[in-house]
Amino acid sequence: VVEVADYTGFPEMMNGRVKTLHPKIHGGLLGRRGDPNHVAAMEEHEIGPIDLVCVNLYPFEETVASGADAGAIIEKIDIGG
Repeated sequence: VVEVADYTGFPEMMNGRVKTLHPKIHGGLLGRRGDPNHVAAMEEHEIGPIDLVCVNLYPFEETVASGADAGAIIEKIDIGG
């Protein structure tokens, strides 16, 4: 397990809203290991393949059901930043 900031060399910012939008993450997830062009690009940019992503989801349904206000509910929506 590696923290995203440790892997990318770029810190999380904006209260965690920006942390995973980085070529090292997207390239590792989307690069096709059987495609020589993808492999070459990954090697050139020191992008390692990512085999597994572990995600801890926010308790969105519970927050809505609790009667929370719109601001609190929006904070439980993660678009993958």
